[in-house]
Amino acid sequence: MCFHYLGVFIMGLLIKADFKKKLDIKLYRFDPKNPKPEYHAEIFCEMFSQFPQFKAHVAAYIERNYCFVVNDEDHSDPKSLLNVLKSVEVRKLNEWVLLRNKPGTVERKN
Repeated sequence: MCFHYLGVFIMGLLIKADFKKKLDIKLYRFDPKNPKPEYHAEIFCEMFSQFPQFKAHVAAYIERNYCFVVNDEDHSDPKSLLNVLKSVEVRKLNEWVLLRNKPGTVERKN
């Protein structure tokens, strides 16, 4: 797919995401207050593997903040990205997706 925007051609693929897919029980019960980096890494890996929209979100975050492209050839396994991201970034990426539509969720101050 090719887009033309302000004289620039942008190549891109549509994300094949199922936005009606339900979270499994572990993701549904995500605890942002859990202090263990291993817990957040496990949640991150599950989200990355199950949801293409999360994978796209992570790729955009890394491209913006680390100036390299995340592609399926080099980063098909989410564990390769855990070496790049800090544990606080992994937690924030998880929170952004898993807490954004939950009713009654209090926004955390930075």
